Amino acid sequence: MAEQALALVVRGTDWSETSRITTLFTREFGKVRGLAKGGRRLRSNFEIAFDLLTVCNIVFLRKGHGGLDLLIEARVAERFPHLRTDMTALNVGYYVAELLSDGTQDYDPHPKLFDAALGVLRELARGERVPPPLVEGRSVALRPGGESSDPQNHSPPAGVAALHPATSTQRGEVGRPEHRRQVIESEAARGLTAPARLDAVSAFELVWLHELGYAPQLDECAVCARGLPVPPPESDRVAYSPEAGGVVCPECQSAARDRRPLSAPAWAALKALRPDSPAPREPVSPLPPAVRREVRQVLGHTVGFVLGRRPRMLSYLDGT
Repeated sequence: MAEQALALVVRGTDWSETSRITTLFTREFGKVRGLAKGGRRLRSNFEIAFDLLTVCNIVFLRKGHGGLDLLIEARVAERFPHLRTDMTALNVGYYVAELLSDGTQDYDPHPKLFDAALGVLRELARGERVPPPLVEGRSVALRPGGESSDPQNHSPPAGVAALHPATSTQRGEVGRPEHRRQVIESEAARGLTAPARLDAVSAFELVWLHELGYAPQLDECAVCARGLPVPPPESDRVAYSPEAGGVVCPECQSAARDRRPLSAPAWAALKALRPDSPAPREPVSPLPPAVRREVRQVLGHTVGFVLGRRPRMLSYLDGT
């Protein structure tokens, strides 16, 4: 029997001269991997629906015993053309796709995670300040900041240069100060700052961890379950351990080999950004740069622990 679903394209590879294998994250079924016979032909039932980060309505036949599903039809429901002209936003989209493709199981639906992913992509595509992903009809508090970003010398991933004029036709001017000023001024004109995007990434990561059952324990020690005050007294500093699953009290830190110190401001920021936070959803002050960096490091280590490797796109977001 044919199934229908709303899907986000998160990966694609050519199978033959005319066919394509596509990985989609659907709202109804979770991750689906299917073969689109004739999907590379100009005239087919798939239009351009299988471009990466495209939302499409699909019809497919489920195959048993671990085989590829058969994609019958796909029609574009939503595209994000702004991502093709904004390298930073495109990298955020690629990172979201990587977590959905590599960090979820086949046929394990997570509608809230699907909605969170589309929420981030929509705001990036509009070039507006990025609000948090929607979880159960409400937003997770984000803290858009005003610090400038320095691209340093990080090269884009394979295939991205062709989508971004600055890296394909003006490669010699990317490192010039005038070019950097133009990029920053362009970002400011659109009203979306790099820190706001990093906060959106952090909020999405917490939704991803929550939906997969790896939500960090932030209210009590992840080892002994002892309640911990925020902020902690100077004599009772806590640590964070991805292996333990959250914050660790001083008495239990010796048992957490991968522990790292966690400051009170970063701890409070993680608690506010998590999707199940009871904190009011009112605008708050921007995160200081040092706190944002610590939050990114903590979540990056946690996501890497869950995946079993460091995400490939993480370096393009955090510059590490």
